[in-house]
Amino acid sequence: MKLLHLSDLHIGKSIGNYSLIEDQRYALKEIVRIVEERKIDVVLVAGDIFDTSIPSSEALSLYSDFLDELIFRLDKKVLAIAGNHDSSKRLDINKNFYRSNNYFLVSELEREPIVLEDEYGKINFYLIPFISLAKAKAEIDSDIENFTDLYRHILNDISYEDRNVLVSHCYASNMGIYDEEIYDDGQKPLTIGGSDAMDANLFMEFDYVALGHLHRAHFVIDPKIRYSGTFMKYSFDEALGEKSVTIIDLTKDIDIEKIPIKNFRDFEVRRGKFEDILKSEASDNYIKFILEDDYTIENAMAKLKSKFPLAVSISYANKAVFSREDTLDIDIENKDAVELFTDFYKFKMDEDMTNDEIETLKRIIVCDQKDL
Repeated sequence: MKLLHLSDLHIGKSIGNYSLIEDQRYALKEIVRIVEERKIDVVLVAGDIFDTSIPSSEALSLYSDFLDELIFRLDKKVLAIAGNHDSSKRLDINKNFYRSNNYFLVSELEREPIVLEDEYGKINFYLIPFISLAKAKAEIDSDIENFTDLYRHILNDISYEDRNVLVSHCYASNMGIYDEEIYDDGQKPLTIGGSDAMDANLFMEFDYVALGHLHRAHFVIDPKIRYSGTFMKYSFDEALGEKSVTIIDLTKDIDIEKIPIKNFRDFEVRRGKFEDILKSEASDNYIKFILEDDYTIENAMAKLKSKFPLAVSISYANKAVFSREDTLDIDIENKDAVELFTDFYKFKMDEDMTNDEIETLKRIIVCDQKDL
């Protein structure tokens, strides 16, 4: 059986003021193409289907179109769970209808696996959605103190007969060691003020573990315990990386392959002096600018957007530009317009105007006075 492992679709997400729906539609079409070309049997979605618990109609429509392509046109099965961004109650609507059409969505904890078969026998799919620690203590066991306790409790009765696949949404690490650097600016932690990590050694008896929550594709402890990562970039921390989906060929053994995904637009970080950046090559990518100027630039974003329409943010490498203690001390009463402007220019730009610039300024002022 061939499986495609996806996670963290975050459909409906925005970056800055820009909706990523168009980019997501393009990437999902790429995934449908891969499913068709590589003859995938089952698509696994390991949580965070939507970016918010109340997705927009546009986000709902896009995901519905994606499912229609997989289930009705290509006749594939889809197994999905809720992540910490999703609303389990909203996702749970129409569950019986979904399952009758080969869409198995688990938004609340279910102990029984979904059992599928191929020529090698049964495969038990255990789908564990995101469960908060507060909910786990209230509904499962009041002695649960952390995510390792939670998963130990949930997995306790599994016999591991036949082949077994786990799909879950959590922060799995070796021995439950927490690393705050694992998060980038496109993710939010599972808990506030505590450790999100759980011990991935609990997963070692599964044949494959399809994880969601962390946005970078990687494995934990063993290659079979794997995060597929997001199918497209969602933060500038990922600007230099490459996105992919994961294909698992599960026969008597297991073969794992990462397939690169082409994205509609890329993410860039451009750093340098403002004037040098303005002279650089134009781009329709999402761009974060880091300015190395020693002073703030007036209307910098508007000027950048004239050449880089998807400019997202501006920051300054030298944070001291925001804490200048010098003040503008100009003798307004005893100076003419040209002198006032040249003093102001020097204050803002830390340099004198050239003679040519001053002569141009004088001509402008003379023309304005004639018009008056």
